[in-house]
Amino acid sequence: MDERQFRAFVSIAEAGRMDLAAEALGYSQPAISYQIKCLETSLRAKLFTRDSTGARLTPQGQMLLPAARAVVTLFDSIKQTFNAPDAGNPTTGRAAARTRVPAAQGSPRTATVNRPRKPVEQ
Repeated sequence: MDERQFRAFVSIAEAGRMDLAAEALGYSQPAISYQIKCLETSLRAKLFTRDSTGARLTPQGQMLLPAARAVVTLFDSIKQTFNAPDAGNPTTGRAAARTRVPAAQGSPRTATVNRPRKPVEQ
């Protein structure tokens, strides 16, 4: 289970149709169907009934919806926390993951680490 699967699930539940949910999330309809298939496989439960009018939650899907919304909200909160200007490093206001380390001179992009080679055993 991952974030995309929960976002797809919540979006379909709210839109009532996979194609509308896919459009809202910027996915193709087959991609969103695949996300739901993976989530259903992980949970061993059928979450939607599908027909020509759209997708409706099954009883298992209705049970999952509040928790899935909470998971999506939690992901959004985490992302917001780490994207905030003062996140990560209290002295610089930058997240450690965004800190760039200059490359070694003479190297176009990355520095190399010189490690001793292990002797080859014969």
